Amino acid sequence: MGSWLMQAAIFIISGNVIDAASKGSVLPLSNEDRLVKEILHAYKRRGKYGRPVKKYNDTLKVSFSIQLTQIMDLDEQNQILSLNIWDEYWWKDSHIYWNVSDYGGVESVRIPWDKIWLPDIKLYNYADLRLEEQRKPLCVFRNDGMIQWMPQVVYRSSCPIDVYYFPFDIQNCTLKFGSWTYNGDRMDVDFYENKNYIDLTEYVPSNAWTIIDVPGKRNVHIYSCCPEPYVDLTYDLVFQRKATLYNYILILPCVLLTSITLVLFWIPPESPAKMQLGLTEFIAFFVLLKILEKNLPPGSSVMPLLGTYYCLNMTIITLSSFLNVMVVNLNHYGATRSHCPEPIRSLLFNFVAKVLFMDSLVSPLRNIKPFAEGPAGSSRVETPPDKWNPDPMASTEMLVHLQKDLARSGGPLFSIDKQLCELRDFIKQNRKRLSERDRKEAMMKEWKAVALILDRIFFVIYLIIIVGSLSYTIPVLTSVSNYNATSLLVAGGKPG
Repeated sequence: MGSWLMQAAIFIISGNVIDAASKGSVLPLSNEDRLVKEILHAYKRRGKYGRPVKKYNDTLKVSFSIQLTQIMDLDEQNQILSLNIWDEYWWKDSHIYWNVSDYGGVESVRIPWDKIWLPDIKLYNYADLRLEEQRKPLCVFRNDGMIQWMPQVVYRSSCPIDVYYFPFDIQNCTLKFGSWTYNGDRMDVDFYENKNYIDLTEYVPSNAWTIIDVPGKRNVHIYSCCPEPYVDLTYDLVFQRKATLYNYILILPCVLLTSITLVLFWIPPESPAKMQLGLTEFIAFFVLLKILEKNLPPGSSVMPLLGTYYCLNMTIITLSSFLNVMVVNLNHYGATRSHCPEPIRSLLFNFVAKVLFMDSLVSPLRNIKPFAEGPAGSSRVETPPDKWNPDPMASTEMLVHLQKDLARSGGPLFSIDKQLCELRDFIKQNRKRLSERDRKEAMMKEWKAVALILDRIFFVIYLIIIVGSLSYTIPVLTSVSNYNATSLLVAGGKPG
């Protein structure tokens, strides 16, 4: 019953309101509504395309500041930085002011942005395909004529990317704001409340970047198109990449592969695993180089220091593979050809082996003299002198006479002599075969020692190159973070 009476009362009241409106009665306006209506009427009468100044030669002062809320993205491929920013504009309309007491204590009102004049401050280095970049809110009018406008903006600006120190790089992206059509004599742009920095009080820390510095500077520049000076406010956003992820996907694999490359030189030269491991490491470094390439701008004129280190390792591994083939060839060289040349043999065995602490390897080979070679390159076995008869010709003549006598007489002595001759020929052939085997074994040991010494030399060279490159790379990369911030402390917020 009570709800029915309430609905009837609402119907009667609404009917009275509709009836009053149909009869032309005007509802009373509040002080705020009346003030808004008067401001809109003034702009409708005056227009919204001219500067709100009393005289044409007057300079309109516009205060400007930006407040960074989020680093949305840095596209290294296209060199575009995306930022979520709150712009803040302040200027004075010389025609709009009121006495607070005349309007019931109303000190400020909100007016739609498309009904009034707005300063045409633009981002000079924009890189955006969108026609609109702002969410345009209402403008706040104050009783003294000051107007505040704070649009939310997603800026996409061009930013040159420096990848030399990747992934420990520091980027410096510039945001340049200024009037696009008014010169400095018509509109003077300056920092609001002397905030010559990017405000970070509402900044949301990024997972990928750490802000280092946010300075701002006011510039007056004369362009080639126009003789008048133009004023702009330039902000530098200096931030460093958080390299925690890259330490695991780029740095740690590189260190481990470098360690495996050092092991490569300790594998015996005759082992096929040495070549297989070298090629596998080359492919692994190439994969790391492709991962690095995905984070770089296309056609970059600067090679990252880490990429240079990758290429250095790939070059050394390639040379190591070629040298490995040479070492394997040297290892099997002695089985088919000749001894190591005496100058090289003397240099490696007497000097290099001692320096590289390989004296125990070559000491058994120092006293072995090379076997003599025949005129056609075939080896000639040196036979020891006959200890029974110093005159080989005399024994030969005696044997000839004995063979003739035995041949005339016949009998068992002739068969014994024949068997002794066969036994003598067999002993000669066996001694020649054993001598040839000893020669090949000695040559193989000699060339294997040469191969191991060369392998140790390549190991030392590679170790020197790696230690030298790391001694240069690590201090350079760690020195990047020593940036002298000038305005971060006064910008506030939570840098990170």
